[in-house]
Amino acid sequence: MPKKVYKVGRDAFETDEARLQKALERYHEGKGLIGGDPRRRPRWIHPLPPEPAHAFRLMQSSPEHLERLRAFLAAAPLEVEIGSGPGDFILDWAKKHPHRHFLAFEVKWKLIRDMVKRMEEEGIENLWVSDDDARFDLPRLLQPNSVEVFHILFPDPWWKPKHQPRRLFVPPFVDVLALLLKPGGVLRAATDVPGYAEAMRNVVEAHPDFLPHNPDLAVRFADAAPTSRQAFCDEIGRPYQFLYFQKRWSEADDTSQVGAGSQRRNE
Repeated sequence: MPKKVYKVGRDAFETDEARLQKALERYHEGKGLIGGDPRRRPRWIHPLPPEPAHAFRLMQSSPEHLERLRAFLAAAPLEVEIGSGPGDFILDWAKKHPHRHFLAFEVKWKLIRDMVKRMEEEGIENLWVSDDDARFDLPRLLQPNSVEVFHILFPDPWWKPKHQPRRLFVPPFVDVLALLLKPGGVLRAATDVPGYAEAMRNVVEAHPDFLPHNPDLAVRFADAAPTSRQAFCDEIGRPYQFLYFQKRWSEADDTSQVGAGSQRRNE
């Protein structure tokens, strides 16, 4: 497969708080959804691999196909990647963890099409993919406390002020992540954009359900393959940062209990 070519992008990450707040007031109307409202997507544009391939669109797939998807999601511990790109990380991660189930979102339909082809060629059956916007699908598809790990690796920072509503790390979407994560579940994030890691920390750590970034959680993902963006950064020597946030077990939990909980899950 040809290597994906990336641009470095800007090194100035800024937030127009007034403009962002105005946009967030319309967040639940679908403001900022990539590709527009999925309920209005024409059915004839960009066909996905035919059913029963492990690819879906929440508003277009058949009821029978979505029933298969929901049964799959409930059948094993679940991890979700948002913004999978060509799938270098999630395809490898799914192969390494055959007893877990995985769900990946990537809004570029050609990448989803290519991922399905690789899944079929490599015999990967514990992964489903979609080119829907995850912000629309997740609260409609998943049950509260149903996700073990969210992976949001090198998301587009949407530098321009008018594009700010498209950023994933905004309070309404962090609310969704907190709702869907199991107690003790992990939100794993990464970025190479100066300033974006700080913005991620600010919005996640402001949420009462999340504990502060804990780098000790990185050991759980020590054998994870790099994403294509991460590999690009390694090739050109561009620094990046990973962040790990854990959902509290209860309001009384503190960081000392996090370590004990992690140990219990690994026993």
